[in-house]
Amino acid sequence: MKLREKIITFIFCIMVIGLYFVIGKYDFSSKVRKIYNVYLDGNIIGSIDNRDKLYELIDEKQQIIKDKYNVNNVYPPSGLQVIESYSYDAKTDDLDEIYSKIEKMQDFTILGYEVKISKSDNHDEYKIYILDKNILKEALEEFILAFVDEEDYQNYISGNQGELEDIGVIYRDMGFLENISIREKYISINDKIYESSEELAQSLLFGFAYQERTYTVKEGDTIESISEENTLNTQEFLIANPEYNSKDSLLTIGDKVNITLINPQLSFSYVIYEMKEVEKDYEKIIERDNTKSPGYSEITQPGVKGLQIETSHYTVVNGETIGSVEFDGDPIIIRPKVDQITTKGRVESTWGWENFDDTGEGWRWPTENPYAITSEFSWRWGKHHNGLDISGAGWGSKIYAANAGIVVKVNTGCPENGFYGSNCGGEYGNYVIINHGNNIYTLYAHMLNSIPVREGQTVSRGTVVGYMGNSGSSQGTHLHFGYSIGEPNRGGTYRNPRELYR
Repeated sequence: MKLREKIITFIFCIMVIGLYFVIGKYDFSSKVRKIYNVYLDGNIIGSIDNRDKLYELIDEKQQIIKDKYNVNNVYPPSGLQVIESYSYDAKTDDLDEIYSKIEKMQDFTILGYEVKISKSDNHDEYKIYILDKNILKEALEEFILAFVDEEDYQNYISGNQGELEDIGVIYRDMGFLENISIREKYISINDKIYESSEELAQSLLFGFAYQERTYTVKEGDTIESISEENTLNTQEFLIANPEYNSKDSLLTIGDKVNITLINPQLSFSYVIYEMKEVEKDYEKIIERDNTKSPGYSEITQPGVKGLQIETSHYTVVNGETIGSVEFDGDPIIIRPKVDQITTKGRVESTWGWENFDDTGEGWRWPTENPYAITSEFSWRWGKHHNGLDISGAGWGSKIYAANAGIVVKVNTGCPENGFYGSNCGGEYGNYVIINHGNNIYTLYAHMLNSIPVREGQTVSRGTVVGYMGNSGSSQGTHLHFGYSIGEPNRGGTYRNPRELYR
C-alpha cells in the first residue's frame, strides 16, 4: 500500500471512532416511542398506543352479541392485525375512531368450531359453524336415526348384534361417505351459526336453504295418499314425520304434517345382512284345449304361493338400496310354489299384428330366482321412478319376456358398466321394448350389449330378450322393468308393473 493511501485510511478510522463516542453519549431512548399499527386485510387503518385496550373495547361494546350467542367474549375480525412498531414522532389515533372503522369494515368474531364436510368422489365441500362440539355429535346421530331404527343402531355401536342365525337383520360397516373434520376457529357473527343440534339436523336432512312445507290432514287422507299427492314416497314421509311409525299409522283430521322434500347433505352408508321368509307368487299359465269352444275357461290346477328363506346382503345409503343385492347361498324352500293352470278353448282367428293371446292372466316374472325388489314404482327424492328395479339374479342372468308380443325397440351400444347420471340410452342403457297388443308395452332396461332379439321379432312368453347388466344410469347390476299403456316415451303412461301380477 502506498504511503498516501495509508494516511487516508488512518484518518478515516479516527473519524469513525470519534463518531461512535459522540453517538454513544447521546440518549436516543427519550425520543423513541412504541406504537401499534392496526391493519385490516393487509391495509393500515391507523395507529394506537395500547393493543390490549383495543381488544377490551371491542369486547366491551359487543354485549348484544354475547347475549345472542351466550358467550363471554367477542373478538376482532379475522383479518385484523395489530403490529408492534417504534417511531420518534408518530401520532396515534383515538381508540373509538379505530373501533368505528373496524365495525364498519368487517364483522366481529366469536370463538367456536368450523366443521368441514367434503365429498370423497369430487372436490365439493361446505362448511358449518357451531359453538359446541356436542351440537355436531348430536345432529349426526339425529341424521342417522332418520334412516336406521334406534335399537338397531345402538346394538351396532355397542357390538351387541351377534351373528345372523335366524330371521332378522344385522348391520355392518356403518359410516358417512363424506370426510368430516372439525377445528376451533374465530367465526364471523354474520356467518350462519347453528346453536342447536335439532336445527343442524334439519339442515342436513332437508338442505341448508330448505323451507318447510306442511299439509293439513283432511278426511279420507292416508300417509300413502298424502305422499303420492306431494311427490314423496312413504319412507320419505316417515323420515320427515318421525312421530309416525309406519305407512299404516292413523292420521288425525286437522293435524299438520311435514311434506318437505328430503335433500340429504350427507351420505350415511351401511351394509345389511338379512335373513327373511319370502312368499313367491305362482305363475298363471294358460293351456289350450282345441276340443273346447273359444269361450271355454276353467282353472284346472289351483295356484299355491311358495315360501322360502332367503339370506342376502346389500348396501344402503340414506335408506335407499344402492347397487345390487347379493344372495348368500341358495334359498331354503319351505313350501314349493304350484303354478295356476287355466285351460282355455281354441283360439279364434284374428287379424292384425297387434293381436296376441293375452288375457291378463299369463304374465311371468322377467328375471330368474332368487330376486329382490330394490326400488318400487314410486316417487324417489322428488323424481318418479317409473318401474321396478329387480336385483339379485346376478350379472349376465337371463331376462325373459313377460308375455307374448312384438319387439318394437332394441337399443345397444352402451357401456355395460354405466354410472349414475349417464344419459346413454336415455338413461336406460341397453334396453328392449315389447308391444303386447291392446296398447300394453313392457320395457327391459340396463341390460348387457348382447341382446338376442331384434326389432320386429315376435316373441312368446318366456323368450330370453337379454341379460342382466349395469348399463346406462345405474349403480349396480339390476333390471329396470317398466309397464306402460301406450309406447314408452311416445305418449305412453307408465303404470305399476305389480298390477300385471295381481
